[in-house]
Formats: sequence, structure tokens, C-alpha cells
Amino acid sequence: MSKMGDRVRVIRDNYRMTKQHDPKLGWILLGLTVLVLGAFLVVGIVTGNPVTWIIVGISSALLVVTIVFSRRAMRAAYKSIEGQPGAAVAIVQNMSRGGWGITPAVAANKAQDLVHRAVGRPGVVLIGEGTSPGLAALLANEHKRTARFVAEIPIQELVIGDGPGQVPIAKLDKHLRKMNKVLAPGEVTNLRKRLEALASSPLPMPKGPLPKGGRIPRGGKMR
Repeated sequence: MSKMGDRVRVIRDNYRMTKQHDPKLGWILLGLTVLVLGAFLVVGIVTGNPVTWIIVGISSALLVVTIVFSRRAMRAAYKSIEGQPGAAVAIVQNMSRGGWGITPAVAANKAQDLVHRAVGRPGVVLIGEGTSPGLAALLANEHKRTARFVAEIPIQELVIGDGPGQVPIAKLDKHLRKMNKVLAPGEVTNLRKRLEALASSPLPMPKGPLPKGGRIPRGGKMR
């Protein structure tokens, strides 16, 4: 019962969070349910077997509603953290099952630009967050610093944003997953250990890195 209760709480929390950014969510899910059930009911009436088709319709409606809710919940989660310092950290931490790890705020400047270091099978990815002109120099310096420890490992840079050549926060997950995988899982583990020296004294994150309700839906399956 406790596991079932936990699942119900997760669904409830995700629904509340999503509805804050998607007020029409309830009506959309209800409309989809009625539409799918209605379609199967019509098929059942035409074939003379409404009971069987209603049962199939209920299962199909649940599947459709789950898929739509999951996608809208993930979209709402991205909106809740968009523009917040540390938003990229939340995204990558949610990708831990895919072998990704991240060290927040390995570099920062007075303008509160941040550089985070993500490690995964594509190698090292330096993620810049900020809008000041100094962000490019911050990334370049951290690139050189990291290369001194892992010169043979690919080091890539990206900047979160909506400008040319930047990666929107809502597409960061997809962008990282599409990168070429050049390391085996064991090599990723060794790489993290080698970089622990760089993480021994990370810079503090700015106060209030995420809004109170800004979180990725639990479970990691919603996308």
C-alpha cells in the first residue's frame, strides 16, 4: 500500500505543478478521455459488441492520457526552472540513470554567470548559464583548466539560452542524449574520479537556484 500511496502522491504533485503552468490541463485530459472512449463505443455499437470495445477503450484512453500528461508535465517543469541559475543542473541530475553526472558551478564571475561540468559517455560537457559578455571567457578558462587534467578526453561547450548557437533549457536533455558516445560506462566512472580534484572546492551557487516549485517530475520517465 505504501508504494501505491507514493505513486498517487507523485501523480498528484506532478498534476498540481503542471496545472500551474498549464491551466487547461484538466479539460484537455478529460476531452481526450471522452474522445477515445466515444470512438471505441461507436466501434462497439457498429460491431455489435460494445462491452468488449469499451474495455479496450478504457485501456487506450488511459494510455493516451498518460502520454499526453507526461509530455505536458515535462514541458511545465522546464518552464518552472527556465531562466533560474542552476536550471541546467536540475536537468542533468535527472539524467543520472543515463550515466550522466554534473558538478555545479565549477566557475562563476561577478555577473553571476555560471559554468557547470557534466560528465557522460560523450566526455566532458561544460554548460554555461548567463547573459553577460564574460561568459565566453569563463567557459574558455574552465576548458583550459579541465584539459590539464583530462587532455585526451573530448571537452565540449554549450550555452543555455534561446540565441543563435545556444541550447534552450527545454532541449538540453535531448541535446545531451544525441551527442556521440565515445566512452564506455567504466571509462566514465574513471573520468569522474580523475576530476574529483577539480571538484574539491566548487564555487557556491547563487542564492535561490531554483524556485520552490521548480523541479523535474519524479520518476525520470516523463518526456
